[in-house]
Amino acid sequence: MQPPSTCQACQRSASDGLLNYRKSESIVRHEGFLQCDVCERYACAECLEVYDILSGYDFLCHECARIFSPPARGERGH
Repeated sequence: MQPPSTCQACQRSASDGLLNYRKSESIVRHEGFLQCDVCERYACAECLEVYDILSGYDFLCHECARIFSPPARGERGH
């Protein structure tokens, strides 16, 4: 399947700046939108980041990344 031409999270069209994904201090450049490893939506670099959570090279949108963040102080985790 071909990635869509608009971000499925923020609905913006693919442009050069939205295809430069950040991984720590480096940049991962891609020709099209990348897919979140959890919800599988195609997202731009502002809605999707490269995290070192599961395999060391995980693409997660900000919404799904919150699932893996520690619970807020005073809240219980699962």
